[in-house]
This record gives sequence, C-alpha cells and structure tokens, in this order.
Amino acid sequence: MDSRQRFTAWLEHPLIDSETKDELRRIAHDPTEVEDRFFKLLEFGTGGLRGKIGAGMNRMNVYTVSLATQALADVLKRQGQAHAGVAIAYDSRHMSREFAETAAGVLVGNGIPVYVFKELAPTPLLSFAVRYYKAGAGLVITASHNPPEYNGYKVYDYKGNQLLTDGALAVSRQMSELSLEDVNTARDAQTSSLWTDLGEEVIQEYYKAVAQIAPFSGADSDLRILYTPLHGTGGRFVPDVLHNAGFKYVKTVEEQMVPDSSFPTVRFPNPEEAASFKLAFRYGEKESFDIILATDPDADRVGTAVWDDGEWVLLNGNQVGVLLADYILQRLPDSIRKKAVVIKTIVTSEMIEPIAEKYGVEVMNTLTGFKYIGALIDVLEAQGKQFVLGFEESYGYLAGTAVRDKDAVLASLLIAQVAAFYKEQGLTLVRRLDQLMQEHGYYLEGLRSYSFGSSMEAQRAKEFIAELRTTPIATIADERVVSVLDYGKSTRLDLDTGKTSTIHLPAEDVLQWITAQNSRVTLRPSGTEPKMKLYYGVRADTREEAEKRLKDIEQAFDAMVRRGLKG
Repeated sequence: MDSRQRFTAWLEHPLIDSETKDELRRIAHDPTEVEDRFFKLLEFGTGGLRGKIGAGMNRMNVYTVSLATQALADVLKRQGQAHAGVAIAYDSRHMSREFAETAAGVLVGNGIPVYVFKELAPTPLLSFAVRYYKAGAGLVITASHNPPEYNGYKVYDYKGNQLLTDGALAVSRQMSELSLEDVNTARDAQTSSLWTDLGEEVIQEYYKAVAQIAPFSGADSDLRILYTPLHGTGGRFVPDVLHNAGFKYVKTVEEQMVPDSSFPTVRFPNPEEAASFKLAFRYGEKESFDIILATDPDADRVGTAVWDDGEWVLLNGNQVGVLLADYILQRLPDSIRKKAVVIKTIVTSEMIEPIAEKYGVEVMNTLTGFKYIGALIDVLEAQGKQFVLGFEESYGYLAGTAVRDKDAVLASLLIAQVAAFYKEQGLTLVRRLDQLMQEHGYYLEGLRSYSFGSSMEAQRAKEFIAELRTTPIATIADERVVSVLDYGKSTRLDLDTGKTSTIHLPAEDVLQWITAQNSRVTLRPSGTEPKMKLYYGVRADTREEAEKRLKDIEQAFDAMVRRGLKG
C-alpha cells in the first residue's frame, strides 16, 4: 500500500475513533501532509517511539502506542518477564497521561501487572521504580526536551536500563507484524487487580537513595540556588532533595513551576539552550543567586548557570561533567579509588582522562546514549569494579547505582554540593573550571545539528556518510588526520600505517576522525529524529589557541558536510 491507500484504510477502519477520522478528513486534500503521516509506521528504535502528536501511522497517538505496547507485551511473554509487570510513568506533555493509561490498559489486557504513577514522575524515578518493584520492564511517556507538539514512549528493561539494540529490535519487529485487531485492551483496567497506583512509598525510597549517593550536607552553606523545572516533572523533586540535604536558600521560578504541556514561557523546554534561562535571569536581576539549575520536562537533563564576575555564565554538559568528576574523585576513599570507574561517551570531553589519571581512576568510553552507560554498571560490578560517575555532553549525569539512566534530580543536588564546596573556598564553578584547565589543558568542544525536512534529505545524508566511509579524510582545517573510527563496522583505521584494528563496542552508525593534535570530530545520525549531529573537540595549552582551533575545525568540517548534503 502507498500513503494514500494507508490513509484511506485508517479512514475506513472500524477501530479508529470518529475524532481521529475527523482530523484525517481535514488533511485529505493535502498530499504532503498525507504522505508525511502515512509513508511509514512510526518507528520503534533504541529510543522507543518519538514523534508529533496526531492522527496517522507516523504520529504519536493511542493507536501507535497500543501497537507498541502489544509488541512489548508479546516480547515480555516470550522472555518470561510478563509476570513481573511493567512500571509506567509520564511527564507533563500533551496526551502523556492518556498514552500512559492506554499502554497500561493493553498490558492489563494481556494479563500483565502494571505499576502506574498517580502523578507526573521524572524519568530517573521510573528507572528506580523498575528496580524497586523488581518489574520485568518499565516505560515512560515523554519526548524529553522536544517542542510541545511532540511526545514519545521509552522502554526500560528489568534492570531499569533503556532497551539496547537487541531489545529494541525485538519490540520493533513484533510491532511491524501487528494490526489493530491484534491489540488486547482491558476495559476498566484501573479497577483490575493487576493495576497498582504508585505514589509516596517509592518516592521516599528514591529520596533515601539519592541522599546516600550524595551524602554531604548543605546545612552550613550560604549557597543561593534558583531552580526551574521548565514546566516539567522536576518541580517537586529537585527542591525536595535540595531541602532534604540542608540547603536553606532555594528559590524557584514560579511561572515555570506549573506543569504545562504548552511550555508557555520558553520556545523549547531544553536546558541546553540559553533561551530557556531567560526568565530565570530576570529573577536574578531582582535577587542575588550563586547558581541557577534548570531541568528538562522529564527531569533527566539539567543545565547550570553560574554567577561569576558580575554576569551569568552558562556551563555546558562537558564542563559540568568534568567538575562533578573532579569533586567526586577527590573525595573518594583510597579503597574505592583503586576499583573506581568513570564512564563517558565517545563524543564527551577528553578532559576527564587527565583528571581521572591524577586520582588513579579508570575511564571507560562507550557509545552515545545513556543506555550504554547504564548497561555497563552491572558489568563493572561483576568485574569487581565500582561505578562512580557517568556523564555525556548532552547534560546527562549519573552517580551511584540506584538508577540506570541520567538523573537530573540527583545531578542538581551534586552540582549544588560542588558549588557550595568551592564557595567556601572563595571560588565559583567557573573559577574552579579555569583552575582545572590551567592544570590539565584547555579542552573545548562544540556541536552542530543538521535537520532534514524530508525523507529525500535524510536519504542524502545517509549517502554522504557512505561516501565518507569509502574516502578517508586526510586533513581537517590543516590538522592531519591520523585515525578514522567507523563504529558501524567496529573498525579503527590508522592512516599512517594503513593497519585496521577492532573497536570493542556495539555497532552504531557513527564516524570519528582523530588528528595528530588529538582533535576529534564525530558525525552521528540521530536514532530517533531526522537529524545528524556533528561533534568536535580540541585540546591546547592556552584558551586562545583552543578557541582558534575549535573555530577552524568547525568551519572546515561544516563546509564539507554542507557540500556533501547538496550532492
């Protein structure tokens, strides 16, 4: 069937509700819209489902959620995990509660117990709940920091970790074989004995776990903290853990404390964007604060602004990760340092290497995506090693082993503790970061994103990456390339010797170039969106040199990408 035929099939399907059909009739004479909504079934990838809310196969709606959940139920039954049940959470986005109830109804219809949060809950709390209740899986309805018109569906395994490639493929393949007639949905699922509402018990246990991971008291600190959840799920949780830890000066951006699916005070609810701090900065004009913390809608990412030398300075994810690592590692007992491990992704700052070396701590690299960090925690334990911190450049951090995903609630507490620690020494986080760079070198990183508005543009991007695989790049901005890492083929090519070695990581469609000056450039297509990301980083002995090299590399490679995408 082509897109128009699929559109007609939905319009005539007896299981599709009248409201959905009315929406489809309104776009019937728009071939572009029909094509976009029906050229494929919304794909279930390693990030689960994510897409615009609306009617159609390629949209987030109760039907695509039902199909994904039936597929998950079938997989859990085959794996013998169905009896353990599924924990379910949701954020403040449009339709999040409805999608959560839809998924729960399908699971109950398949005889699978569900543990459903009664109120909005952060993604890390969902991961904790899976482990606390020993559930067979978990799912959270969220599109993280995407625009308001999006929602998503992330699935977690019995360890509380996001599904890796094999697990996602199992659900994806099963979903592709299903029709709406195959979906088993329980009527009045909330009255079933298989439905359990989650609330204060698991929340308080989570708070206890956070306090054990970050035990240092802020009771004696005069650190002044301003916090905003950007209309998301962190509104209760971050202030709670800060107050529980003894911090006295915690204020909130009141207009953004209210969960709101339209995110009315921000263009994008993304703490990686400077614009998301705009309202918080206005608060800072009226009252003095040392730091501002902002979490995204599902509270797994946190952004940090620091008051330094009369202005607000935004720290990026690499910088905060380095500060957290230095703080945690210097406070570790020698007995733990000997077996401690920090995990970062292949696109995260290399600055952690000299810091960890100073404290005699091992650093492990893994693929982009926090699911890979979470999956390694149990592997390390089996090897007699101890996970102490994981972080990625996209504002995600995790310490301890209570959760298996990035945790902005815990990270907010840790960042406050680091800021308080250095304030006692007369330093801001900006000043401490500069000290570390003076000691270890000036590491700077950057990121560019390329969005594709059509399937044709996305296909051209795939062809361009294929061309890069067959034609090694010799130089980038006058820096000689010495190594090419193809993570899709799990190979590392040494351009000086021509020899190829094996990369011992799961295969992923990523290319990385390393220069003789140890600059790194990485090109990575998104697994959940029509995007491609370009990461680049340098190290130099001075900030001026680092800034120049970073700019030169960015411009040179960006020009190459744009030429390649034009064909």
